Amino acid sequence: MFSRSSTGKTVVTRPGSDNVEIEETLSALDRARHFGASKLSLQRLVFVKELVDTAHEIGYDATVTHLLPLVQKLASDPEVLVRQSLVGNFGDLAGFLIQSDPEKGYQKVVDDLLPAVSLLLNEKASDVRQGAADALTTLASHLRPGERGDQVLMTVISLSHSNEDEDARSTAVQLLNSLAE
Repeated sequence: MFSRSSTGKTVVTRPGSDNVEIEETLSALDRARHFGASKLSLQRLVFVKELVDTAHEIGYDATVTHLLPLVQKLASDPEVLVRQSLVGNFGDLAGFLIQSDPEKGYQKVVDDLLPAVSLLLNEKASDVRQGAADALTTLASHLRPGERGDQVLMTVISLSHSNEDEDARSTAVQLLNSLAE
């Protein structure tokens, strides 16, 4: 998937798609901003795969200012693979935010990551929905008891009341089981 070109750039390839060259002279932040907002789904996927490493490299303030808005935008990305990969990073991203600044980082998890996960729990693609359920369980382990009840449990209850979506109700049951463990 990754190889070096003769120009010193990394080339990302995916079967059946065009190659994407990555300019390695860009800073981690510039690269994240470029890839996270790219029109090419493969570049957005690279951003998502590098999200947590980039957060560690650029620090808390730049992550909150630049990466979290991209994360929120990518939560509704048209590509299923981008959304699916994104939810897989929420636990590590939450851990980074909380460890970097226990109070403000915690609040960012509650204000920014939980709503994105809640959005993805209503996803039609089962892989994304399952990833969001796993992410919610992981995020719940980072939360204080009050937010677990207010934020997480209310999200699960909302899913369970989805009369027309059997998958949502099934996800709610699975989440209740996971949260009880």
